[in-house]
Amino acid sequence: MSGAFLGLLALALLSATGILVGGMLGLRGAAELALGAYVTGFAEVVGLCLLLSPFDGVTRWNLIAGLVATFVAVTGIWILNGSRGLPSLPRLAYPRAGDRGPVVLLAIAVVLGLGYVIALIVGTPPNGWDPLNYHLARSAFWLQADGVSYIRDAYDQRLNFNPPNGEMGFAVVLGITRDENLVGFVQFFAALACAVGIFLFACRLGLRGIEACFGALLFLSLPLVLLQSSGAKNDIIVASFLLAAVVFIGGDTRREIALGSLATALAVGTKFTAAYGLVVLVAVAIVAPPRSARVARAVGLALGAALGSYWYLVNVHETGHLLGDQSSVPGLTAPLHPRENLLTAYGVLTDLVDLSGARGADIFLYAIAALVLAFGFALLGRRAIAWRTTVLAAALTASPLVLVVASKRLGHPGLVRLYDLLGKPQAYLGDETTASPTTASDTASWFGPAGLLLIFGAAIASIRLIRRRSLPPLAGIAALVPLGWFALVSLSLTYNPWLGRFFVLPVALSAALWGLALRARSTAWASAALAAVTMVLALVHYTEKPSGLRLLDRGTPTPSVWSLERWQVQSQHDPAIGPVFRFLDRGVPAKSSVALALSANDFGYPAFGPHLEREVALVPFGSNAGHVRTDWLVTSNERAGEIDVSCWQAVLRSDEGSVFRHRKGCAA
Repeated sequence: MSGAFLGLLALALLSATGILVGGMLGLRGAAELALGAYVTGFAEVVGLCLLLSPFDGVTRWNLIAGLVATFVAVTGIWILNGSRGLPSLPRLAYPRAGDRGPVVLLAIAVVLGLGYVIALIVGTPPNGWDPLNYHLARSAFWLQADGVSYIRDAYDQRLNFNPPNGEMGFAVVLGITRDENLVGFVQFFAALACAVGIFLFACRLGLRGIEACFGALLFLSLPLVLLQSSGAKNDIIVASFLLAAVVFIGGDTRREIALGSLATALAVGTKFTAAYGLVVLVAVAIVAPPRSARVARAVGLALGAALGSYWYLVNVHETGHLLGDQSSVPGLTAPLHPRENLLTAYGVLTDLVDLSGARGADIFLYAIAALVLAFGFALLGRRAIAWRTTVLAAALTASPLVLVVASKRLGHPGLVRLYDLLGKPQAYLGDETTASPTTASDTASWFGPAGLLLIFGAAIASIRLIRRRSLPPLAGIAALVPLGWFALVSLSLTYNPWLGRFFVLPVALSAALWGLALRARSTAWASAALAAVTMVLALVHYTEKPSGLRLLDRGTPTPSVWSLERWQVQSQHDPAIGPVFRFLDRGVPAKSSVALALSANDFGYPAFGPHLEREVALVPFGSNAGHVRTDWLVTSNERAGEIDVSCWQAVLRSDEGSVFRHRKGCAA
């Protein structure tokens, strides 16, 4: 039975179970039902992994049996409760003539963009620094051990101390399908869940259905969201849970609040940045009507946060520290350290100017789009569109040409000068690629020119509407969360150019207000045009998975991910490790055993193979690997000198690592 078929079966079982649970909870609309099904489905995944782990039972057939048993049990309860009917699909009012064009343009762009993302997921192997170092590696080690637990002799402690819920999602996909490519669907569905959450929150704020859809579509077009939805990180996953918690905690029934509590638990158990999200959830619990639900919301949040903190107790048990052994990531936090905080604040403001993919002459695609927009308005002729609207729409669409100059002349150079002026505090300013505003990356990208303009524009517009009582006070949270989040991050973390991925939730909440752009023809068309052009540029020039296409820029061509082998794709971030990965893929048999003597930040996942057929062992630090009985040994350069050459014969030495073969007859 193929892994893909089993994966589809598992998805169907999870979806059906979640829909039935949502129906029994009385969720009123199809969108609420979809979001509730996502939360309960992921909770089922986490619950199964935790339930089976003490019995070494996290195996393919046990996972499938667990999904089937859960579905049967929930179906039985649903029947006993009277087989309550499920909500029908929502009926959105037909958009006004002025709304249709921008929404249709954006919808087409997003559908095509997400279609390409699906092709990337299915057709290319996962890559990226964090996934190969620990996200996928810890999932693979858990599957090998048949359970979720601390990984002994870990080469990087991020394999252990990070909350594990996201990686449990990867583990279930890998365990059932045995196809590494398909793990990208975890973040893909999380991105769709975010879009549903934005739609629901926007409707709760009083926006029309078409406006709520516009904001959700704009969110899916953002470079960081679009690119990360094809990979195996967890930033969109935690944002999806926090968004679901915002929607349900702000509800007015105990069942909704219970779902919000569950979503909170999932978020806290996925990533440490959920702690920032708890501040937002408390604000929502206080501000959202009715006031009579505040106590229930507070209890739900407290229970969710406590339940989701289980891995921190595991850290205490294993290391004696709540956050575990963080020796692999020194200098990440800087709570109330003025020099570091000032540098982080300036760096975040600099990185907000994001022009992902607009490298070289390709930046002029925005100018071309502005001209096309102006020409289209002119064709309408007569008095249909005022000239001021035409000029404003074209100017907004062409604004990246100004932004790129400001960023390259003032942004990063100013950051370097401030870094020197402050005496070089703890920080990482990045290399030429990561520091460039035109780099399209699932780690280094931010939210594109549309995101930048809409965050500030929606905040200003919504505050004015709140003062006029055209929007509820709850909209103030969506408008001001990005500012509050900026303050929290600046006051607690050291600077690095990858902080944008921590801002997915506040940007998503802001996106609930972006549908207001439809109320002005110029901003509506400019937003859609900016988003469409940015999606093209980001996907074409995706650093981790480049398309190989050339647009206006005629610089050095980039190899296409579609023509690269697995080892080439997985060494994109660090080409020097390519020879080791090539040997693993070509020279090491699929079902052999491999030992790893790696250092922090090294890539352990590729050794498992694309279908996780190899047995992988870890060599303790300080060991010469003489006792290890595997067929092969891969080492980092830092540890290669420790290896007992009487037992291991070097078959490959490279700039970033070595591969050894076990000598026959060597006694342990």
